[in-house]
Amino acid sequence: MNALPANTPCYVLLDGKQRLAPQLIAPDSGPAFVAIYGFSDKQPYDLFIADSKLALTPYPLVKGYLKNQIAESSDVIHLVVLDAGGPNESPLNAATMDSVLQAQQQDANQVSVSFRLTLDGDAKAYRVEKASSCLDETNRSVQTQGTS
Repeated sequence: MNALPANTPCYVLLDGKQRLAPQLIAPDSGPAFVAIYGFSDKQPYDLFIADSKLALTPYPLVKGYLKNQIAESSDVIHLVVLDAGGPNESPLNAATMDSVLQAQQQDANQVSVSFRLTLDGDAKAYRVEKASSCLDETNRSVQTQGTS
C-alpha cells in the first residue's frame, strides 16, 4: 500500500511562547500521543489563523526543537499535524516528528501521513488512529462500491 504524501511542514503557530497543539484523547492502551500543528507555507497557516480567535504568530519549525522533543520522551509518539485548515477541522492528517525531521534533513518536499486525528465533538478533543487503517477502510469502501 502506498502512503499518503503531504507537504513537509516548516512552520508552527505560537500562542504567546507556546506552540499551538490540538487536544488529544488519551488512548485506552498503548503509547500516549502529543501533537503540534505544523504548516508547509504561509497560505495554510493564514487559513488556520483566519478560523481562530487566538492571536497566533508563525514561527519556523526548527530541527533542534524536533530532535529535543523526540529525545525527551521516548515513550510518547510525537506528531505534527499537517496543514490544518482551522482549530476544529476534522479529520486531520499527521506525521511523526521523526519523519518530519528526516524530511527536513533531506530537504524533501513531502512527508508521509502516518496518523489521522478525528474530532470527538463531545470531548472537544481528537482521537488518534494509524492512517493505514483509515486508508484500508477507504480502499475497501471504494472496492465494495465498484462491485455493487
